[in-house]
Amino acid sequence: MKLTRILYLADDIYSSRGGTEQHILWLLRNIPASEYEKHFIVFSTLWHPETFICEPEPLVLGRKFGLGIISWFRRFIFLLRYIRQYKIELIQAFSPKGEFIAALAALLSWRKITVIGNRRDCGYDRQFTYRWIFWLENFFGLKYIANSEAARQAAFINDKTSLDSITVIRNPIAFDWIQAGISEPMSRDELHLPDNDRNGKIVGMVATVRPIKDYAALIKAAKIVLEKFPDTWFIFVGEADENHKNELVQLANQQQVSERIIWYGGIDNSLRIVKLFDVAVLSSHSESFSNSVLEYAAASCPIVISDVGGLREIIQDGQSGFLVPPENPAAMGEKIILLLEDNELARFFGKNAKELTFQNYNEQKILKQYIDYYNAVFVS
Repeated sequence: MKLTRILYLADDIYSSRGGTEQHILWLLRNIPASEYEKHFIVFSTLWHPETFICEPEPLVLGRKFGLGIISWFRRFIFLLRYIRQYKIELIQAFSPKGEFIAALAALLSWRKITVIGNRRDCGYDRQFTYRWIFWLENFFGLKYIANSEAARQAAFINDKTSLDSITVIRNPIAFDWIQAGISEPMSRDELHLPDNDRNGKIVGMVATVRPIKDYAALIKAAKIVLEKFPDTWFIFVGEADENHKNELVQLANQQQVSERIIWYGGIDNSLRIVKLFDVAVLSSHSESFSNSVLEYAAASCPIVISDVGGLREIIQDGQSGFLVPPENPAAMGEKIILLLEDNELARFFGKNAKELTFQNYNEQKILKQYIDYYNAVFVS
């Protein structure tokens, strides 16, 4: 049986905990080797190689040739030769720069190659350079996978990408990842709460600490919640932009809630700590499709999230969680209080969220969608 040769191409890989990075790892681990010969190239930099373990091992061109303008051409020539040598037939690229590099290399290789790009946000970070790249890509005839209908529509509106070229395949719930996290849950002792104050409710959020996640809204909501439930703890889980975190710490001091906040930092499997949450929150003011919300649901957490992007494609308001307007601490605080007060409603939401999420986003279902998609777009 002839294997289809597919190259996964990323420009930079920052952390194995990021949503895009987790998705690349999932594809590399799950796309069947019996049908696909998989290749993986990082065009520029792999920042933490010790955390990014996969098969095939990534070929990091920045490590091989260095960085900079002159190096860029050396890396590109190597990529072009690699595509020809291994007779690559499909390229799936991640990030705007990666997509443009893939499209240009496919064109100059003089081979029939299908290039697949990704649309995994709703347009919050449209730098000037990226706008030009997206405009140029329209002339290359790329195909795209969006991880939500909201991301698909945003690409059409913001980037003028044809809707016909974009297929929605949502993120999966990776069963092994879920089981690993749930089977080794963290204890409250590991949070190092004060000995005389360990029994309060826990409201938690898993998200990188940067402006787009709008921790500021949750900090302001915390003040509202603490007026009703003064023994509540707020656990913030995620790697931080330190400058932004310092601004948030100042805000927490101003709101007089800093003593009830724990900045936990990053964790290899966030489900270990999510199991401790009495209410799970995501306060982002832009989001396409959130792995954190999938994990909340998989852990049967009652959920309060911003009504942005594709989040309502995961959570049904009033049935499996609450959707609140973005940048609205009062609404967020009100819904958190309601779930802390009503244990029956919290359990109802958690049960529904878990059932609906596993029904819609189990990895076998998503994996079949990917294989069917590759077969449909493959240029033989």
